[in-house]
Parts: sequence; C-alpha cells; structure tokens
Amino acid sequence: MSPGKIAAIAGIILLSHIPLQAQWEFGGLLGLNLASISVPTGTSSEDYSSRVGFGIGLVADRPLTDQIILHVEPMFLQKGATVKNSVVTLKYKVNYIELPILFKYAFSLHSSLAPYAMAGPSLGFLTGAKFEDEDGNTQDEKDHTKTLDFGLGLGGGVSIPHGKLTFFAETRYVLGLVNINAESDESAVKNRGLLVLVGVMVPVGPK
Repeated sequence: MSPGKIAAIAGIILLSHIPLQAQWEFGGLLGLNLASISVPTGTSSEDYSSRVGFGIGLVADRPLTDQIILHVEPMFLQKGATVKNSVVTLKYKVNYIELPILFKYAFSLHSSLAPYAMAGPSLGFLTGAKFEDEDGNTQDEKDHTKTLDFGLGLGGGVSIPHGKLTFFAETRYVLGLVNINAESDESAVKNRGLLVLVGVMVPVGPK
C-alpha cells in the first residue's frame, strides 16, 4: 500500500473517533508557496529553481489535549518550479487540492500570543500540470504527472485570539516523498515547498 493511501486511511480513522459534539474552530486561509522540485543530481542538464505559487482554502482545529491540537487545512495549492536549459526558461506549474493533516503543539506562555509547532502528512490530488514559456505559450503535462502527491510538513506559527475570532500566521516546509513523474524512463521528480500562511478561525459547537 502506498504512503498516500496509508495516510488517508489513518486520517479517516482519526477523524471518525473525534466526538462531533466537541468544539471545533473553522475558518479560512491564504498563503504563498515558495515551490521547487528535487531531481537527482547528474540525471539532467537542466537547472531548477523556485517559483512562487498561491494557496487558498479552509482550516479546522480540534483540541485533543490542553496542548495538542488536530489541524486540518484543505486547500487549492500551486506547486512546481522554474526550469532552465541552454535554450529556454520554463515555468513548471502544477496545481493540487492539498489535504494536510497536522498536529500542533501549543506552547503555554501566559500571553495573548500562542506560538505552536506543527508536523504531519500532506496529501495532494492533481488538478493540472503544464509548462509555460516566457511568451506565455503552454504545453499540457497532466498526462505525464502522477495524480497523487504525498509529503511531510514541519513548521510553526502563532495564534492571536481577538474576541471570538482567532487569527493565525504560520510557516511550514513540506518535503515531497513521492515521484510525481509518470514517465518511468525519466528522472524522479519530487515536490518541495516553503509555505507562508495567514488565516482566521471562529469556534463552532459546545466546548
């Protein structure tokens, strides 16, 4: 069984055991993804550098203990890289519906700011892939890109309560573990990304 399927099953089991009557916080988020790809050294004559993608989505928090919080962030997320060879520079644009299932550890500092560390798996479901040159011409690459991405995220952030609302900002590095290149005779390609996200949540349901 693939790592992605294992993570999906584990996430469903975990969510199914959380009482529905418990208090959740729900909200929305926006962010930037400093995206890149990893290709084995010496297997390509091309140079790879980062590109900036965007993310937009939802967020849900559920405290499991006083300091450990389940944190789910389904979002639309742009990944990819800038690819340069001796002839042309291309943007490799790959879009996903991303589902990070993270665990936050909240530090108790007895202040209005609540810093936290976070880690967990992230599943990505491909919605589109293409190469785009400097003139805006595109070449579809969806058939050459695997439909599932899987990675591990590690980062931290800070929550800022304000009345019933909770604002937050976080940074997370996501290390892709799956080869997204569907061409078996070509080099393996794995996503990388440094996410910077901001958002707001509101409590729903009884405490």
